[in-house]
Amino acid sequence: ARTYCDPNGGPWKSLTWTPLVYWTQPTQRIEGGEAISHLDVYPNPSKDVFNISFTSKRVQDLRVRVLNVVGEEIVKEELQQYIGEYTKQINLEDNAKGIYFLEIETNDGIINKKLVLQ
Repeated sequence: ARTYCDPNGGPWKSLTWTPLVYWTQPTQRIEGGEAISHLDVYPNPSKDVFNISFTSKRVQDLRVRVLNVVGEEIVKEELQQYIGEYTKQINLEDNAKGIYFLEIETNDGIINKKLVLQ
């Protein structure tokens, strides 16, 4: 944001400035997302437990992680040569309320989903 002061130290406005623009990030980022399908996370937001499910369409190595907003690993699971349905409950009740990120790394890329712990 830009700001200038008028000669008296108060805020100065210009008719040529554009207003601030706000946007939100999508809750899911998919790169190479064809490696898995039917990704579901519920309930989201949650007070404690998140249910995670997806299907791996082919044999591949997967890494499933939950990260906090500063990138620290809260949960990590390595799946070697995995194919088929995956389901897991992740309990975050002992963690601070806020935003977390589910990250699923496949052979083709990374899938991210935002988790909201209330």
